[in-house]
Amino acid sequence: MVLRLVKLLRELKLCRGIRVTLIQRVYLHEDKEFIRDVVHFGQAVAALPISGDDIILVKQFRAPINEWVLEIPAGRVEVGESLEDAVKRELVEEIGYIPRKVMKLVSVYMAPGYSDEVLHIYVATDLEYVGSEPEPGELIEVIRLKVGEALDTLMRSEVVDVKTIAAISTYLRLRNDLT
Repeated sequence: MVLRLVKLLRELKLCRGIRVTLIQRVYLHEDKEFIRDVVHFGQAVAALPISGDDIILVKQFRAPINEWVLEIPAGRVEVGESLEDAVKRELVEEIGYIPRKVMKLVSVYMAPGYSDEVLHIYVATDLEYVGSEPEPGELIEVIRLKVGEALDTLMRSEVVDVKTIAAISTYLRLRNDLT
């Protein structure tokens, strides 16, 4: 199979929200135009905080699904902010801990069928409690689980958060190499 050139012809900004922009793109492929809607989000980080034998998770209210979700702390990278600084800021905001050590596990596309979001997943260790500073509207409960039971707890849910499953699974696979 030979992949042919896909040419971006034009972009139209349809709307802009607080965190995302909806863009319509027109492409040309083999003399045929096609249209795709793209949610522009940009870069984000997530961190798997490890404290001894515990993983620190958050149960957070997520408006798009009108539900509480058990997940790892995560958030958008601000303009001019390094990935590592974003990890540290998000951990303080959401769980009240600052990590002395962060190590990148993996970078993933969250939903490349409609969004350009790239999520950089880290493991955070050597945590110091400094108090949480949640953003307005962030409804969060901090949950501590043993490393061995975290994945089992998530899998009992009807629907699980993909970044959390990816982070824990990757960590469990690589943890001997990370130390």
